Amino acid sequence: MVYAALFIKTNRIARIFQAGKRGTKRPSLISPRSQLIICAGLLMVQVFINLVWMLLSPSSAVHMYPTREDNVLVCSSHKDASYMIAFGYPIMLILVCTVYAVLTRKIPGAFNESQHI
Repeated sequence: MVYAALFIKTNRIARIFQAGKRGTKRPSLISPRSQLIICAGLLMVQVFINLVWMLLSPSSAVHMYPTREDNVLVCSSHKDASYMIAFGYPIMLILVCTVYAVLTRKIPGAFNESQHI
């Protein structure tokens, strides 16, 4: 949820300043309501990915015996690394946020919305 909100915020600031360089036309979809809707859409994508993953490969506890004396209880997704499916989307959001953060790094410090990026 944090990465989606950060992506929306950095995207908005980058688009506002890029539009200011090109002309006086206000960019579309920068209102708070549209920002919330886009953020909710990004969150629903992640929820959908996780639901499909859980339906196709539900996790369960499995006993592993690394040695004759040891008995380790692990999650079944640990064996085939299917848990990495859930990390792909947030990693993509982090990379896009990083790109937008680099694009917005020279924004004036007096701009209120850029202070917390």
